[in-house]
Amino acid sequence: RAVLRAYIPSKKQNGPFVSSTLGDVDGRKGLTSTISALRSNLAQALDRPGLDTPDGGDNHEMSFTRFGPGAMLARHIDEHHEEVKGRTGWSRPTRRSISWLVYLNEEDWDSNSDGGKLRTYERKVRSEYSVGSRDGDLQIGWLTPAPNDPRERPVFLDGRRGGVSGKCALYIDSDDGGRKVYLTKEFNADPYLLLTSDFFVQNLLIKNRDLGSRFHYLEQPKSGLTAYLGEDPGERVTDVAPLGGTLVAFDSVALPHEVLPTMTRERWAASGWFHEKQQPEPMGRQIIL
Repeated sequence: RAVLRAYIPSKKQNGPFVSSTLGDVDGRKGLTSTISALRSNLAQALDRPGLDTPDGGDNHEMSFTRFGPGAMLARHIDEHHEEVKGRTGWSRPTRRSISWLVYLNEEDWDSNSDGGKLRTYERKVRSEYSVGSRDGDLQIGWLTPAPNDPRERPVFLDGRRGGVSGKCALYIDSDDGGRKVYLTKEFNADPYLLLTSDFFVQNLLIKNRDLGSRFHYLEQPKSGLTAYLGEDPGERVTDVAPLGGTLVAFDSVALPHEVLPTMTRERWAASGWFHEKQQPEPMGRQIIL
């Protein structure tokens, strides 16, 4: 797998994607202009005004990506809450909001023989609530439906309780979406959110057993237990063939996905992430007794 980036954060400098001497410069400029228009349209359609900002290294990642034979990406989500990233969580002013890609493969690409499909893990039932983020708090899980509450509810992480980094609580939206309904008391991000699983949240953090039994992560934190955890019955698999000219866009927080292995050909795409401003870093510091 090889990536031709527009910006290299570690060096704080432009990458070869925006070079004025490399390859089809006009073609890349035309693509950049089209994607910028897409960004503005999505900001309006999704009611995410923070998306509609001028492109720059801090708010839009963009690149060409090549997958050689055998290359793949395991299941993951593209963005996580600041508090589950450890020390680097609050280090950037923006976060990934919308993931996008445009496939650049030849017309005769056959996913059955050439591979390279994008496999997404959508919810079987579309949520009645906004997903991904709420007032800057990112979603980390779901409450499954129950007989007395038939709607699946996104669970958000408030990582700024009292303005202190590391002081957290989980909440859902009220039925009318007008207020936060907290599922837990305050807890410390470390270790609960870094080395945990559905089981620990269900039994240790959410004291109401009926609500706790309904919780599951969007994506289980990676640990030695991950391979033994069962499939999420609320998901359905949707595969997207990497046919040239196909545009794909999805929420960077809420949609788990993977890239299936390519076979004997190279798989090409232009891809990136539109950013929104991240929550301001909490001014208080956690005191551990």
